[in-house]
Amino acid sequence: MSRPVIAALLSALVFPGAGHLYLKRGGRALLFLLPTLAAVVLFLGQAFGQATEIAGQIMAGTVAPDPVAIAARLEQSGGASTVGTVAAGVMLVCWIGATVDAYLLARAGK
Repeated sequence: MSRPVIAALLSALVFPGAGHLYLKRGGRALLFLLPTLAAVVLFLGQAFGQATEIAGQIMAGTVAPDPVAIAARLEQSGGASTVGTVAAGVMLVCWIGATVDAYLLARAGK
């Protein structure tokens, strides 16, 4: 397998910036790793907060422990927050950008 393909696959399948680390470009890897990591933390924090809230409502008996009722409660609360939506967008952009950049960087370095 060629070096550009390996670098792109590492960034696509492992984590954004992993392909850059493979190419020994640590500074560039951080440009993709850090925003993605921050977005993952924000996204998971928001998701866990929502899950905790719904779990509390189930325990209190205000929401039935039924997937349909839980989905309805999520829909009622507005679903994803702005923070979650922005975090998901940052993750997507970083993942795609890191994959393309690692591939092009490796190709240029041949």
